[in-house]
Amino acid sequence: MEGKAVVIGSLNYDIILKTDRMPYKGETHQAKSAEFCCGGKGGNQAVQCARLGIKTYMAGNVGMDVNGLKLLEGLQKYGVDTEFVKRRNGSSGMGVVHTLPDGSVYASITRGANYSMGTEDIDGIGCLLDEHTVVILQMEIPEEVIRYAIETAAKAGCTILFNMAPAAKIHKRYMKLCGYLIMNEVEAEFYTGEAIDSVEKAEEALKRFAGEMGNVCIFTLGSLGAVACKGERLCYKGSYPVAAVETTGAGDSFVGGLAYGILNHMELEDMLDLATCCSALTVQDTGAQDSMPDIGQVLDFRNKWLK
Repeated sequence: MEGKAVVIGSLNYDIILKTDRMPYKGETHQAKSAEFCCGGKGGNQAVQCARLGIKTYMAGNVGMDVNGLKLLEGLQKYGVDTEFVKRRNGSSGMGVVHTLPDGSVYASITRGANYSMGTEDIDGIGCLLDEHTVVILQMEIPEEVIRYAIETAAKAGCTILFNMAPAAKIHKRYMKLCGYLIMNEVEAEFYTGEAIDSVEKAEEALKRFAGEMGNVCIFTLGSLGAVACKGERLCYKGSYPVAAVETTGAGDSFVGGLAYGILNHMELEDMLDLATCCSALTVQDTGAQDSMPDIGQVLDFRNKWLK
């Protein structure tokens, strides 16, 4: 495979609480169990890229705490190059995730070292940026760093894959510099100002949004699948009927699948299908990074459904 992925973003150490329901206001509710794992949208997306066989670099910050060491080890375990992950004074970012019996998740995060990233960190990865690079971004680092990273990557001729999550305001000029914009239905409602409660409404809103942005836009719709728009062409891919154990990291797995498709020059429909396969496999196990599939698992899964 020609090319590489450079993921610029967040690294969080997660506490995952399995519970039968969310606690009520003022209530202390007994969770069934707790797990500790490496996460953060940036870290998850980097691991999925590496698991798919992409040469992957992570650019981000962790704290000088034990969680920072665990986050570095977690990336290295799956072959992510961590040369550009810096350790900063203070604590690493953290996430607390409640996961319910139907696989749905409710998450809160702390910024930690993620918000110590500066434009100098982007200058530091300039040697990686060229026309053979897919740069992957999310919105869990400072906005000024995101803007600078987009401008820098665009000037270097990179393909920019911008996962616009969690939803936050950013000027449209930066969105238009990206080759791909990816968001879930909640984020799509934020950016389009339209209700996204069916595939039909998603397609209508997506076509208008992609027309304005002038790039490839993708809305993921959970159990309803995903829709993509490139120019006048709409693509829809339904979800695979699997039993979801936990949806943590499903969107990040999807992003990694898209990066694989871009680097392998896949057609949009095939790219969407492969990304959906990645997500379908990820949700069948607990944790984010440890549940992410390798390329062999993805292709076997897809071939099984093609029969």
